[in-house]
Amino acid sequence: MSNLIPNKIEFHLGLKKPIRILQLTDAHVALADERNENMIEYSQRARRVFFEEAKCPERDPIGYLEEAMEYSKEFDCTVMTGDMADFNTEKVYDTLKAILAGKDYLFCAGNHEFTPKPGIDSYELKANTAEFVQSHFRGNLFFESRIVGGVNVVAADNGYYVWTQEQFDRLKAEAAKGLPILLFTHVPVHPHLKEADWFRQHARIPGATEELFELSAKVTRYLSEEPLFKGFCSGHWHNNAFIDFDGKPSYVLGGLFKGIVGEITVD
Repeated sequence: MSNLIPNKIEFHLGLKKPIRILQLTDAHVALADERNENMIEYSQRARRVFFEEAKCPERDPIGYLEEAMEYSKEFDCTVMTGDMADFNTEKVYDTLKAILAGKDYLFCAGNHEFTPKPGIDSYELKANTAEFVQSHFRGNLFFESRIVGGVNVVAADNGYYVWTQEQFDRLKAEAAKGLPILLFTHVPVHPHLKEADWFRQHARIPGATEELFELSAKVTRYLSEEPLFKGFCSGHWHNNAFIDFDGKPSYVLGGLFKGIVGEITVD
């Protein structure tokens, strides 16, 4: 693990035997070839931007991801919380698929997985590219769960900040299992997301509706009030951070393009 930078996180849930979870987020793999010729120059600029933000890392995001997946064998569960791709060219997804082939992980999508170029986002675009993106990963990018050592590990897509009714129903179904839940998302779970006004001001992706804003605030309040949701892990901000979510811990993990990985111990 010589090139990886661990961010150690602990949850104390009273387990009989501790478990370990590896979190990976925000690799932002940026590649293009002749199949997306118009993106080749952009992909080169994007890599330079991430190298500069990472302050000249020892390895590029692909190298970090390869090393992290090898390291994942030492953990009980691996969860990726989105933006492993910087944009959705065939070269990006061919590369990710090759690295992840045969590996076991949960994966919730971020906001970059579906965009042909960062900054170009819409619900229509996401719907039109979802099948292509999903075909390169195991599991379900939008919602999946796994019971690990008595803990319900849930990974859910909130990459555009909002929640859907289907996701709300599934979150309540996970709580009905009666086990402590750790929720992994791309966008950090934060108290300001309990208010629909916040979504009206900030979640202005084309296709977002007033109904989604109201529902998303309701879901966030549910996550605060339901006692079985014990903690939250996310990415998106590219830096490690801690949020007090109404007395519940909400951890933000820095980007894998910097070599950062989350070493989560649950006891």
